[in-house]
Amino acid sequence: MKIVIIGAGRIAWHLGKRLKSKGLPVAQVISRTAGHAESLAEVLQAQWTDLPAEIIPDADWIILAVKDDAIVEVAEAFAPHVREALVTHTSGGTAGAVLAKYFSRYGVFYPLQSFSREHTPVWSKIPFCVDAAHPEDVLQLKKTAKTIGNLVYRVNDEQRALLHVAAVFANNFANRCFAIAEKILDEKDLPFELLHPLMEETLAKALQDSPERMQTGPAMRGDTDTVKRHLHLLQKHPEWQNIYRILSDDINPELR
Repeated sequence: MKIVIIGAGRIAWHLGKRLKSKGLPVAQVISRTAGHAESLAEVLQAQWTDLPAEIIPDADWIILAVKDDAIVEVAEAFAPHVREALVTHTSGGTAGAVLAKYFSRYGVFYPLQSFSREHTPVWSKIPFCVDAAHPEDVLQLKKTAKTIGNLVYRVNDEQRALLHVAAVFANNFANRCFAIAEKILDEKDLPFELLHPLMEETLAKALQDSPERMQTGPAMRGDTDTVKRHLHLLQKHPEWQNIYRILSDDINPELR
């Protein structure tokens, strides 16, 4: 199978290296920034180019590993140069159907994980959410995902859109709360490490049972005096105060 990766960001790097390690080498890397394409191609021992017209003509699978807002633009640029290849994007927040206008075979190959250059992914723990317009392509994507990972799900566009919202709450918003907590402690010269055991315990409980049933804290207890005291302590940071109030009200509507 001849694989082409379009893009040279974090997902492209990690996915390309994982495919190569599992006997599915990438044949070509394409990026609008020539230096980025060349760097990744060197690691993957692949061809590279920065021109859509130079995509290999007999590609079997083209992976659009680009930002969400660039998917349609990239698809439009490559459509005249793609023959019968399966084209998938890696986005959780974009419908696979956006590719239907440009390619006869299209789908989604979405690894549900937040990637960074500094950390090597634990692929066996990453869910792969796949879908495609044709049943045979769904089977191929499932087989590939199983080869490079372990957890594979067929998820349609509607399901994946809500899954992406849930992921933002579980990952991005939770991390923002960690960042706020770190800043609050920093104002009083307290180390963030003080909260590490609590954070680990909270996650462990959430993974063992329903987070709804594991909820604790002053809002859950209906401790209005503590909630008011906390809001007073946050008065220098009205944006954090508002986040605290919204979350407390959501935990316990009777506090409103």
